[in-house]
Parts: sequence; C-alpha cells; structure tokens
Amino acid sequence: MSALSIALSDGACLIDSTGSEPDLKTVLIKRLSNYYARSGNGCEVRETFSLEDIQLITAKEALAVVTRAQQIIGIEEQRGVDKPPLIGTRDLKELSTLLSIVFRWGIGPLYERVVLAWPGTTPPPNTQRIVELTAPSEDYASLSSLTFDFLRLVFPDGFQGRVPQTLITIAILEKHSMDLLKPCMMLGWLPKSLASDLRPVFDAARPMTMRFLNYLCDAVFGENDSPADDFSVEKLQHITRVFLTAPANMKPEEFFHQVIPKIVALLAPQESATNKRAAAFVISRMLSADTKSEHQDLISRITRTILLSPFSTDEGNEAPDPTFSIASALTTLITLVSNADPSPTLISALFSSIVSTLYSLLHHVDHVKTVDPSLRESLRGLMITWGKIVSTADGVRILWLILQSEEVKWTIDLEGNISRATKSEMPKPSSLLTPKDLKAGTENEYSINSNILGLYPDPIHVVQLLKTIDRADISSDFFVKLLEAYRDRRNDEDEDPTRALLYLQIIMQMQAQLTDGKSSANILCKPTHLLSFIKHVLEPQTSTSQKPNERHHNQNARANLQIVVSQDEEIFDEGDSDDDTPGAEVINLDSEMIETSVNLLLSILEANEDLSARTAPILNDIFSLLEPLAREGSESVRPLAREARMVMTARLASTSSVKYGSRNQDQESAQDIYQKALKLLQDPILPVRAHGLLLLRQLVAPSALGAKDPKLNDDALVPAILSIFLQSVQDDDSYVFLNAVQGLAAMVDRFGKEVLRGLVKEYADGLDGLKASTLTQRDLDTRTRVGEALAAVIRRCDEALSLYGKCFMCSLFLLNLSFNQMNPTTLRTSSLSLLSDCESTSPLSMLPYVTDLASAMLDILQLEIMSTDSISKDSAKDSEKQSPSMDAEPLSTNTKFPPLRRGALHFLALMIRETTKLIYESSFGTSLFSDDFLRRAKTTLGYVASVDSDNIVRVMAREAAEDLDQLNKAMLGLGL
Repeated sequence: MSALSIALSDGACLIDSTGSEPDLKTVLIKRLSNYYARSGNGCEVRETFSLEDIQLITAKEALAVVTRAQQIIGIEEQRGVDKPPLIGTRDLKELSTLLSIVFRWGIGPLYERVVLAWPGTTPPPNTQRIVELTAPSEDYASLSSLTFDFLRLVFPDGFQGRVPQTLITIAILEKHSMDLLKPCMMLGWLPKSLASDLRPVFDAARPMTMRFLNYLCDAVFGENDSPADDFSVEKLQHITRVFLTAPANMKPEEFFHQVIPKIVALLAPQESATNKRAAAFVISRMLSADTKSEHQDLISRITRTILLSPFSTDEGNEAPDPTFSIASALTTLITLVSNADPSPTLISALFSSIVSTLYSLLHHVDHVKTVDPSLRESLRGLMITWGKIVSTADGVRILWLILQSEEVKWTIDLEGNISRATKSEMPKPSSLLTPKDLKAGTENEYSINSNILGLYPDPIHVVQLLKTIDRADISSDFFVKLLEAYRDRRNDEDEDPTRALLYLQIIMQMQAQLTDGKSSANILCKPTHLLSFIKHVLEPQTSTSQKPNERHHNQNARANLQIVVSQDEEIFDEGDSDDDTPGAEVINLDSEMIETSVNLLLSILEANEDLSARTAPILNDIFSLLEPLAREGSESVRPLAREARMVMTARLASTSSVKYGSRNQDQESAQDIYQKALKLLQDPILPVRAHGLLLLRQLVAPSALGAKDPKLNDDALVPAILSIFLQSVQDDDSYVFLNAVQGLAAMVDRFGKEVLRGLVKEYADGLDGLKASTLTQRDLDTRTRVGEALAAVIRRCDEALSLYGKCFMCSLFLLNLSFNQMNPTTLRTSSLSLLSDCESTSPLSMLPYVTDLASAMLDILQLEIMSTDSISKDSAKDSEKQSPSMDAEPLSTNTKFPPLRRGALHFLALMIRETTKLIYESSFGTSLFSDDFLRRAKTTLGYVASVDSDNIVRVMAREAAEDLDQLNKAMLGLGL
C-alpha cells in the first residue's frame, strides 16, 4: 500500500460518517480514537475535553493529513525518480473536506477568540465577554502555529522556495485565500500597541504573506505575459475588493499605510508583467471616484501622496520617501499608465497637480544634451498621454498655470539622479553679453524665434508640445485665451512687459506652426471660439475719459520714466483737445489687435473652405463690423478688411448657388466657371483674385454674335455678383478695380435697369442734407469709380439711353446738381462729366431736361466765378500761402475750384452744339431756348471769358460763346 493511500485512509477516519452517536462530541471522540489507533499514535482523547478543544484537535490532525498528502504529490519531478502519484475525484473531495475542517474548527475560531480578547474590541451583540487570564496567550500561540503550518503547505521550502503545483494548492487559492490572509495580516502586522511578550509579532508570517499575495496574483491573473484582454474583469475586481477591505481589528489608516506601498512596489521594473497589470488595476480603482468604498478618500489621499510626493513643490505637504526618488516615481507612473485602462479620471487624478512640475522637468532635459534619451522620451510620453485624454477645460486651465508658474531649476547627475537645484547650484545670469553669447548670436543671427530674454516657458517649446499633443480643441481655446491676455496686458501699464512679450511670442509661434495643413492640431479647424474673439475685438470699445486727477497721476508716472522730451511733444501737449472734456467718449480702436484679428479671420476662411455665413451666422456680424474698417481703418487694416469682406461675400455666394442637374453642357460649364471664379476670389494672392474677377466679368458680359462662350443666366445670383464687383471697385490695385468697373458696366448691359438702379444708388445715395459731410476719402473714391462704370454704361447704351433717362435724371444727376454745400466739389464735377456723356451719346434723350440743365449751368458760372480781382486781393492778404486745388483737397466743398466751372462750360457747350445740330438736321428745337436765356447766356459767357482767373475756363467760355452764336444763326434760319 502506497504512502498516499495510507495518508488518505488516515484522513478518512477523521471524516467518517458511519455510526449512530447521539451528539457531535461523541462522534468526534470516536473519529479521533480510530485515527490514533490506525496511525499507531499513543495519544488519547478524554471525555473531560470540551467540544471546542476536540474540534481544535481534529483540525490539527486534518492539517497533518493534508500536509502528508501535499508532500507526496507535490515532489518536484526529477530524472531517475518516479512521477508523483495521481489522485482521483473522491480523494480530492476528501482533501477539500479536511481543508475546510482546518479553517472551520481551527484557524477560524482561534482568530475570533484572539480578536475578541484584544483591548478596545467590542463584542458582538447578545454575547457575554468572559476571558480567562491564560486563554488569550494560548490561543495566540495555537493560531500562530496553525497558520504557519498551513503556510508551509504552499511554501514547503520557505518563502523563497518553489510552490507545489498540485490540486491542494489550487483548492487553497480558490476557496481559502481570504480565510488565510486574515490571520496572516493580524499576526505579521500586529500593531505595537497590542504586542507584548505573551503576544509577540509573528515576523515569519510577513515574507510568506507577501509571497502568498504574489502567488495569488499569479494564480488569479496567470503567470504568462498574456494580453490584457485575456484577464477576466471579475478576477480583477475580486483582487481589488481584497485590498480595499480593511481588517476589523485594525485602524483603516494604519492598514492602508502598510498595504498601499506594497501594491505600488509591484509596479517596479523587476516585477513580472502579471503583477504590474494587477497592481495597475487596483491603483486605478483606488484613485477612481466611482469606487464604492467607505474609505475612498483616505485610500486616494494615501495613494496620491506615495505616487506624487517626489514631484510636489509645496512645503506643506508630507515629506516624500527618500528611497522613492523622482526617477523611480517617473518609472512607476509610466508603468501604471501603460498597464491601466486609459481612464480620463485616472489620468486627471494622477497628473493634474504635477503637470506643471513635469513640464518644467521636460523643459530642462530638452535643453540639456547629455540627458539620457529614455528619460526625455518618458517625460514627453507622460505629457502627451495627459494631453490626449484630459478634458478641454482642464487642459486649457493647466496649460495656463504652466505659463503663470515660475521655472523650477533641476540638476541631473551622471547616474541619472534627478533633484531640484538649490540656490547655490543655480547659475547666476550675467547682465552683459559674454563671448559665448556673441558667438551664438553670430551663428543664429538672433532669429525672431530665439528666446533672447530667457522667458519661461520657451515659446517654441510650448507650441511644439501643443503640436505633439495634437488637440485642436485645447490649442484653439488656449490661443483665444492668449490673445485676450495679450490685449489686456498691452493696455495695462502696471503689468510686467515681459509677460506680454511672452504671450505675443507664443501667439506668433502658434500662428506659424499650428495653422498649416489639415492635421487635427490646426487651431483653425475649429474656429467657433476664434470667431467670437474676432467679433469681440472688432466691436468698437467706448470708454469714458479718465478723471483729471487720475490722468494727471498717470502723466506724472510716465514723465518720471521719460528721459528726453522733444520740442514737438511739448507743443503737442500745449494744444487743446476735445478729449480733455470731462465725460467725452473716445473710441478705443487698437489697430494692432484689429489687424491681427482680420489676418486671423482670413486664415480661418482659408483653412475652412466650407465656412460661410450660412454655416456660421456670427460671420454676418463680423461682415458688418468690417465695413467701417474697410472705409476708415488704418492704412494696414483697410486692405485686409476689404479682402476679408470680399472672401466672405464670395464664400456666401458659392454656398448659396444652386447645383444644377444635367440640363445642357453650356449651363453646367457656366456653373463650373462661376464656382471657380468664386474660389479664385478667396485666394490671398492678388493676381489670382484678379483672374477670378476676370472670369466673373466674362460670365456676365453680353454674348457676341456667333459666340459659344458659356454665360450665367441665373438672376438669383445677380445681387451676390453685384456686391462682389462693388467691393472690388474699392481695391487699390488698378487692374482689379478696372475689371470691376467693366464688370459693372457689363452687368447693366446684361441685366438692365435693376443693376443700373443699384449703381445709381451706390453713386448718389446719402448725399442729401448733413449726410454728405460724413464722406471719407474711401467713400469718394468708391463713388467716382462707380461713376466710371456709369460712364461706360452710358457710352454703351447709345440711342437706347432714353430707356434709362429717368433713372439718371430723377434719381442721380438732379440731386448732385442741387446746391447742397456739403457735397464735395469733386463729386459734383464727376456728375457734370456724366451729364456730358449723356449729351454726347444721345442728345434726344436729354431734350426734356436741356432747358433746366442749361439754366443750371449758367447759375453755376455766375455764382462760382473766380475773377482776377478777387485773386489779387487774396494774394495780397496772404501771399505766402499756396492756393488750394481740388487734387490736393478732394473732399473739399470749395465751389471756387476751376474744374467745376470747366465741367459746367463743357456741358453747356455740348448742349448748345447738339441743339444746333438738331436744328440743322430736322428744324426741331428752334424754340427750345428763349430769347431771355440767349441774352443771359451771351452776357455770362462774355463776362467769364473776360475776368475768370483760370485760363482754361476763359478759353472754354469763348468757345461756348461762339457755339451760342451758331445756335442763334440756326434759330434764325441762317446757314441752312
């Protein structure tokens, strides 16, 4: 009979269920007697023993039987030695029953009696606490012995030896691990306040308990480096519950202060991948706010202190463990993040408080060439991991904290140990340029990207990190926050100017590195916040003037900083200003910020081809805000504002146009050319925009006879095209505005009166009353250029001008010929030129208005004449001053300028010649002018030819007088 069979037969005596004994005590005595008789042991069980004593004896003997079986089936397989015997299902069931007896009648009751005997322990309800003086020490010794013997089942060769791979070991791990850990924790980590000579700390239990925990992890999660997906969530949650449950006989704070460092230690590089994954899962649940544990706050605080204390810069925090260095903490964090689930909660809990420190360390190692590359990549990996998973609001907030924080100085020795530099170790900056600085400046030529002032953080370094993180939402919001902060800093004279310089450099770097391509890091891809900022900047900011005492205080403060006061500034300060009036409102337009905002708007529109007022209604407000800037902005802002309005108009037109189906090839081709023209008009390159305008002009021009060029026939697109041409008329480039002028003329030819009314309104609207006094140079240029388009329209109409005569006369020219002293003389002269074009093109269409217009021309000559006598008087009064001219003062309302009289004479002469021609050709018009008009005209023209100060006016007056004589002869029938 084999040794295993003998051991199993002995164990069968302890669980024998045959017999009819009246009580449990008698049954157990009989079983023990049979067991002792079979094993040949001379021990005897007496009737005087209590039931608890007999059960404890049974448990000890059951453990002895299981130990014998484990020694037999758990021997290591070697050459020349027979294989260990196998056990069947019935034998395994017997061994499992014996293991249950050990815990139910042995370890379990002893553990409860020892805990109940501890000072300060409250007994369960409805129980009496009767403790013998010698019982606690005996129970403690029995529990220590029984627990140690049970641990020897798993570790027969000591805590560093092998673990028998048997079914007994598996049964212990699956069914009794929790029952075994309780006494192990109590015995091995007994508080000092409870330890005594009769109750010593069981030191031998500590290494075996830790080894048992490791083996338990291996048993639960597997020993192989299998993928994380192979692990069961139930297993992971089970082991987590084990570590988050504090023993009833220990204070939770003491328990977790002892257990959590051991769990963190499982993340060490030398640990197996199984331990790392299990520890990472447990720690992630410790830091998670969703974990349902009554000690969650305590567990999270202890865990964060252990993991993050090496990075803390707060002197009030707990002192970090000197054995847990910054390098070790970095390695631990990397292992934790690599093995845990990518949970935003975990990442936020880990890094939110130390991102600023991690970045300062990364900033340091990136500027030190001798640093271990693995350290640099590890730090960058942590920052990228945080940036990838953090929320937008938290990301912007923490990045802003980095900008506001002071630089932390670090030292890294040759062994890779990282520490904060002390004041004595920090290099002192030199106030003078050293030869090294001069050499670096010569090599780099002091590039605009160089951080000459040593600002922290380095703008290029920050932007490169943002580009690596590849989060457009964070970058866009951070960019807007920078713009707002820069604007506020610039206007605040009390702030440190280097901060504004830092913001400006970061803004420039973000514009250079994060606005190109279609990558997800492009800050222009999500322009919602940027458009809101642009609108806020473009809105006119009004602020009341400062109080006199505050203004005087600020002037004194600036005067203290001023070294030399120029004479011009002294004269300027002595001058009067409307801004000194209390309560006056001053429009604060920051041209630099406005220019930056408009450039940003153009970049956004270029990066987002589908962005228009249809998809982003805020563009409608921005479009309206750009209109005054396009007219009255600074020299640098005006062209940008006009370009932005042009792009927005073309973009809206392109998104509003109808996509036709298959009608015919010409119509489809016209639509394609229209879309192409609109796309070219949005290009930032001037020649490309001009070509788009040319294509658009060709689409709306009338078709020539026999030509097959595609033409646009959709009347719904006319307002958008008209708006594009009218905006292009304002362009400073001659090629662009001349194309626009020709395009406007072509649209009138093609689409008729509706377009003409729009041009006339653009030319003449707003010139009645005081509105004319608000005209700017840009408005005047626009109106005169529209006038050029109207002149082209007039010449093209030829004899058909009579169809549009009412539009010209009633809505435009009569208004411009009114005696409104607020109208610029230049514009009145332009209107006279248009009237002359009408007269020379189609005299018949002008017949209804000739009499009134001729009388008006004589009125102008009589009222606005500038005689030589008045010139001599004015020159005598102020001979040093040069007489003004209309070219030098285009907005002037001075009606004495010669071009106005020249225009009136030219128009009057044309009407006289055309009337004379009409009389000779058809004898019609002989009674058009009265005798009184002829006498008045002859007198006026003779006087002007004699005394006017302008030579050209005198010559034109003599020629007009000669034409008047020819008219008289024609009216009298002479020369027919």
